[in-house]
Amino acid sequence: MIDYSSTDLFTLYKWFKEGDERAFETLYNRLSSGLFNYCIRLLGDWYHAEDVLVETFTKLANSNLDERGNLKAWLYRVATNACYTLFRKSKVELKSFEQQLQTIKQNPGFDFTEELRVQRLLGELPEYQRIVIVLKFYERMAYQDIADVLCCPLGTVKSRMHQGLKKLREIIKDEQ
Repeated sequence: MIDYSSTDLFTLYKWFKEGDERAFETLYNRLSSGLFNYCIRLLGDWYHAEDVLVETFTKLANSNLDERGNLKAWLYRVATNACYTLFRKSKVELKSFEQQLQTIKQNPGFDFTEELRVQRLLGELPEYQRIVIVLKFYERMAYQDIADVLCCPLGTVKSRMHQGLKKLREIIKDEQ
């Protein structure tokens, strides 16, 4: 019997490409919630985030990756590109996210007011700064991993982080 829970991501990917559907299911279970949350934070919309998630895993299923790359970084790159496409097409707004959050108020431990405030603040940042901040603080990625996801130099990631945090501080200071 194969132990899917402790198998690395790329091995699961290879097994899936060899016909093991359970390996793909395990990949999905391990990575989908993080990707989904990432997309929600970028887009502010459940439904668009779901679409991006499906598109991302469909591309994974149809891909032919080699072992040299980082599978997780590749998935985040695909999701990021799909989010960029949605930004350009529809300029997703916070209103939609607020409406969707109201439908899941069953969780009494969740502070919706603070979450909406954070989403609004993130929404005021340019896309390139918002993405870096979300990957660092919500996905807990290292700077080098963020650089890999965004296909940009490490210095660019650090600069965007610095600029984004500075802008957030200014926005918060202006609110007070």
